Amino acid sequence: MKQYKPLIDDWQAFKHACKRPALSTVRKNSIRAGKNFEERLKERFDEVEQSGWNSEVFRLPGEKTPGKSMMHWLGEYYVQEESASLPVQALNPEKDERILDMCAAPGGKTTQIASKMENDGEIVANDDSSRRLKSLHANIYRTGSASVSVTNYDGRRIQENRKYDRILLDAPCTGEGDRARRKFEPADQYEKKNLSELQKQLGEKAETLLKEGGKMVYSTCTINPQENEEVVEYLLENTGLQLEKIEMNPDHRKGVNSFEGNQYGQEMNKTVRIYPHHFESGVIYVAKFRK
Repeated sequence: MKQYKPLIDDWQAFKHACKRPALSTVRKNSIRAGKNFEERLKERFDEVEQSGWNSEVFRLPGEKTPGKSMMHWLGEYYVQEESASLPVQALNPEKDERILDMCAAPGGKTTQIASKMENDGEIVANDDSSRRLKSLHANIYRTGSASVSVTNYDGRRIQENRKYDRILLDAPCTGEGDRARRKFEPADQYEKKNLSELQKQLGEKAETLLKEGGKMVYSTCTINPQENEEVVEYLLENTGLQLEKIEMNPDHRKGVNSFEGNQYGQEMNKTVRIYPHHFESGVIYVAKFRK
């Protein structure tokens, strides 16, 4: 990870954050959450802290197994890292819209979209992995996300006559944030290059599926600019997409303008990077486009 030191605002804080266990956080599901949700959550867990920037997210310091609670099994909340809720916050889906989650499994962001829309609209959750569809279906069912239909296509080959109002492309990536925390071997250059090409192709396809004036959010959970700013710059140069600035309340950093001799445009300042030391959550990169 040392090659990324120039990109990170506080390298020592980043290293320490990667060594700490992940903080348990849950996201309220407005479809299934009953009355007095927060009060009942505090009765179930010793410590509960509401996120300072997302009222639907709650931190559970010291809790290791929030997925074993009856509230979880009833679909009242979804176990999700705090930073992982940012892409859907940026997408800002509205009721009565048609939404595509292009790489949806296991369904955390799909069910967040359904929750924000209160099942009023049409959501298509696509994933190319037949194996991962089981967890996607299970989470949709558990959370009561009745507005969601599931498809199993290679995202680059989705065929649609009707366009979408908004598209979430939470792209397959090297997941370097998680690798750092779990002390896994970093991804090699071959893997990074292959994934970057796939991400660009998925982004190009997403643009063709989007209505004029529609919004698309691109996100990854990796640090590597080859999978982040390079993909965004490619889409700006090769599609009809334009960047919109993301207004974020949590501590974050802007996208980078250069790395290892590669130059990226000033437009990258409109994109967002989150590192583990910002608020004890995972790495995330988010860019928002308008067609």
